[in-house]
Amino acid sequence: MSSTGKDDQVRKIFVGGLDYDTVEATLEQYFGQWGPVSECTIKRFPDGKSRGFGFVTFGSLAAMENCFENQPHTIDGKGVDLRKAADSGPNSGSERSKVYDPEARELKKLFVGSLDYTTTEEELNEYFSKYGDVISVAISKYPDSGKSRGFAFVTFQSGASVDEVQQTRPHVMKGRKLETKRATPKHLVGKPESQVSTTKIFIGPPEVRAKGHSGLSEEITDEDLTEYFGQFGNLVKVQQMRWEDSGKKRGYGYIDFDDEDSVDKIVLLGVHIVKGVRLEAKKGLNKDQLKTKTGGGMNTGNRMGRMGSVGPVVNNMGGNMGGNMGGNMGGNMGGNMGGSMGGSMHNNMKAPGFGSFMPNRGESNMGNMMGQM
Repeated sequence: MSSTGKDDQVRKIFVGGLDYDTVEATLEQYFGQWGPVSECTIKRFPDGKSRGFGFVTFGSLAAMENCFENQPHTIDGKGVDLRKAADSGPNSGSERSKVYDPEARELKKLFVGSLDYTTTEEELNEYFSKYGDVISVAISKYPDSGKSRGFAFVTFQSGASVDEVQQTRPHVMKGRKLETKRATPKHLVGKPESQVSTTKIFIGPPEVRAKGHSGLSEEITDEDLTEYFGQFGNLVKVQQMRWEDSGKKRGYGYIDFDDEDSVDKIVLLGVHIVKGVRLEAKKGLNKDQLKTKTGGGMNTGNRMGRMGSVGPVVNNMGGNMGGNMGGNMGGNMGGNMGGSMGGSMHNNMKAPGFGSFMPNRGESNMGNMMGQM
C-alpha cells in the first residue's frame, strides 16, 4: 500500500447501524461539522439498497479524533457505531470485517450433489454457465479409480449467480434431481450443523467477543430484525427470548424462514451487525435433527451413547476394533472408550431439557468430539 493509501486508512472510519434511507450526502454533511471530509461511501447491495453501514475518510487526523471525542452520534434518528477502519484488519480480532458482503468469497461457491456418475466437468460448466460466469468446476473423484464420487463444487465469479441457482431449484441433469447447496467453509466442516438443513436460525452474542455491543439488546426490535434479515429471504417468525420474572431480554433469539437456503447463507457469514450491535447466527437445531440428520461425528456420538447401555455389544465392538485397528490397542480402545464414555454420554443425554434449540451445546459438541476420536 502506498504512503497515501496508508494515510487514508488512518483517517478512515467505519460507520455502522445506519438507517437504510441515509445517503452519502447526509454522511458528508453530518461528519463535515468536525472537519473536512475527503470521501463518503455507503455500502450497497446489487439492487442499490443500503447495507446499513459505510465509511468516511476525513481530511485530517485532527478532524477524525475530534469526531470520536464527541460521541455518541445520531444520524437520521438512529444511533450509529463508529470504529477506526485501521483497526479492522484481518488480525485485529474485530468482527466488523464480517459485515454482510453479497460478494464475499464464501458466497460464490456451490456444492452440487446427486450427480450421475458419467457427468463431466465440462457438462457441469455448460449447465451452470447460464447463471453467470463460472471460474472453476471440480468433480470429487476416488483417488484409486479416478471415478466420480457423485458430487462436485462450482465456483462462480459472482455471489449473485449462486443466489440465482438457489432461487431456481430444483435442477435436473441426465434425469437426476441435483442437490445444490452453498459450499460449507473450512471453519464449519465437521460441525454437526454443517450437515443439517433447517429453516431456523439462532442469533445471539458472538462466541468471540469484540469491543462494542453484542447480543440482542432492548433497543433492537422485532421490526429491526425483520428489516435486516429480510434481505436474505422471507421471514416466517421472529422470537426474542426474555426472562420470565423480569421480562428483560436474554440476549438471544430465533428467526424462522420459509427456505433453508436463507439460513445457509446467513450462517455462512457468521457475524452480522444490526443497529451497531454484533449478532452471531447459527443453525437452530433441535435434538431430533441432531440425532437423525447429521453424519460422521454426530452419528458416532449417538451410537456410542447407546452402546453404553448394552454392555455386551461394547465388548464385541472392542474386539472388532481390535482386529481392525491393530491388536490390543484397538480392543482396549473399543471396550474402554465405548463402555465408559458411551455410557456417560447416554446418561447425560437423558438430562431434562437436553437438546433444545441451542446450537453447539450439549449433544452436538459431544457428538462432534466423539466423531473426531
